[in-house]
Amino acid sequence: MRLLKNTCVALASAALLFGQFGCPSTKDLLATTQFSQSALNTDKKLKADSLALFDRARNRAPYSGVAADVDQLMQKIDRAIANEELRKKNVPTIEQWKKIKAQLSQLFDQWKTKGSFSPAFVDQYKTQITEMFDPLIKTEEDKRKS
Repeated sequence: MRLLKNTCVALASAALLFGQFGCPSTKDLLATTQFSQSALNTDKKLKADSLALFDRARNRAPYSGVAADVDQLMQKIDRAIANEELRKKNVPTIEQWKKIKAQLSQLFDQWKTKGSFSPAFVDQYKTQITEMFDPLIKTEEDKRKS
């Protein structure tokens, strides 16, 4: 117990000491990158592209007919992730993109495995896609406000 108390006092003292000598503040450490209209446009475009691709499944279109388009979309997502990694203090956005990529990959794998989808499945997947992209878009929009 005494060791824990001494450790807490030492950490608090160090935080005060470093704060006095120009080290980054907690706010700076937790801040996100600056707003980017280009990133926001990319987020919205890739959401629209993803939804349009799944729209093609509405009439039980076979995966084989969209496989090349899926590959192109995934390459665009990889480029979006790479661009976000170049921006400083951008971990939340990068993590969101990685989750989107993983979830879309699962949806496309299901399409590939099943061969085609019913309109009901398409509607369900389009809702999931919207729910994946909306927080990403909101995160970028919120950067404009800060």
